[in-house]
Amino acid sequence: MPRLLFRGLRYLLLLVLSGLFAVSALADADEPPYPTDMPLLRIVDAAGNTRETLTLEALEALPGREVHGSIPDTHNPEASWYGVSLARLMATLPIPPPARLLAVGLDDYSDVIPRQDLERYDPIVAYRRNGHYLAVDAYGPLVLMYPYASHPELHERTYYSRTVWQLSELRLP
Repeated sequence: MPRLLFRGLRYLLLLVLSGLFAVSALADADEPPYPTDMPLLRIVDAAGNTRETLTLEALEALPGREVHGSIPDTHNPEASWYGVSLARLMATLPIPPPARLLAVGLDDYSDVIPRQDLERYDPIVAYRRNGHYLAVDAYGPLVLMYPYASHPELHERTYYSRTVWQLSELRLP
């Protein structure tokens, strides 16, 4: 009898602990790995002046949308990316739409994004991948992501280079 009781208690303890880990994992999935009021994206004009600084709170306050695709030149599978349309983000700024902008990552990698891309493909500034916020070591906190799954013509080097991960700045001409 004591052996059966011990086995039952051990089983109950395992259930409780696994439930706690599951709840903890779910809570972590909804929490960004950085403060929501931390500056994430700067909009910089041609003179180098910061015109706007956006936090996760500010980005999440804008209407979001989802695109599907994988980060080019990595071995990551296709994912669901969620964020703000770059075209919509630019429309919120008190400036005329630029003919192009320069997307810059934390590692200073950059590429030019022409306005035609915003009109034709509507890439997003993603802050979630498969429902989870992006950590810096997982290409985040922001990724300029194109909708690769819905536009097969995007699968070429030109657009791959425009997918800027660890996006930190948009420079206007």
